[in-house]
Amino acid sequence: MVLMFSLVEFIHLIDTIVFITVAVCLLIKNQSLRRMVRKSRTIFRVILASNIFFAALQFYCLISINSDIWLHLGCDCLSIIGLSALMIGIVRMKVIAEPSLKSMKILVIGAHPDDMEIACGGSLAKLCDAGHTIWGLVLSNGEMGGNSPSRLREAKKSAEFLGLSKLEIRDFPDTRLDHFILEITKQIEIIVDELKPDVVFTHSIHDLHQDHRSVHRATLRACRNLSTILCYESPSTTQSFQPNVFIDIEPYIDIKIESIREHEDQNKKRYVQPEQVYGNAIFRGAQAKLKQAEGFEAIRISLPIYLCP
Repeated sequence: MVLMFSLVEFIHLIDTIVFITVAVCLLIKNQSLRRMVRKSRTIFRVILASNIFFAALQFYCLISINSDIWLHLGCDCLSIIGLSALMIGIVRMKVIAEPSLKSMKILVIGAHPDDMEIACGGSLAKLCDAGHTIWGLVLSNGEMGGNSPSRLREAKKSAEFLGLSKLEIRDFPDTRLDHFILEITKQIEIIVDELKPDVVFTHSIHDLHQDHRSVHRATLRACRNLSTILCYESPSTTQSFQPNVFIDIEPYIDIKIESIREHEDQNKKRYVQPEQVYGNAIFRGAQAKLKQAEGFEAIRISLPIYLCP
């Protein structure tokens, strides 16, 4: 009998350590979870709370070793059932990427540090997961709209979160890009010559922000020999923005929101709130007969069917 209780005590100790370890790893690897699953914040809270509860339960059994054996069996069964349910939930909510038949090179250009995430973060995450190489180019530090060092740091974190292979940031003066269209064009040409992109995402001309229109004009000049240019929308696009290309982001809408949340310096602005992002994705999805989508205006398009599964 002493040996049995010693073995039970050892099992409860190991279980307690395992649950605590999982909780600590979850706190450390939270970013990986946010990139892997939908509704990641809810899942994070459920998993963390469950592991803390199970650890406390196993510890209680450990210090109550002389209790009825059925208590120990019940705690173990509850822990096993709970963990199994969590695993099933994670598998069901996991974002499963459909690999592309052929890898392509994609360049996404934005005037400010958070433009690409707000406009096409879901598409970028989906394309990264499909195996395409994506480079980002940001033309200003966004100093007029927030804290410049913070915005640069957050832009790099967001690009890494989405899976971009490379992010280049230039320091043209925020809100004054219209004075540097020629210089911006040359910077884009440098990236184009190096990457040789198959697809370019950039701002639309139908935009109230002068920086966005300037980047659009510079992109068209720099990418004059490329066959596919898609223009995305921003919070300042006008009603003249009429998308004719749509990418289904229903599995990636939560990842898009998480990428926008990386820009903490901007998190009080109305257009970055999750309900705004969801609403726009639902609206564009309705236009494309999808649940959630991102819409683009095609300047020119030559897309094989394997670009975005």
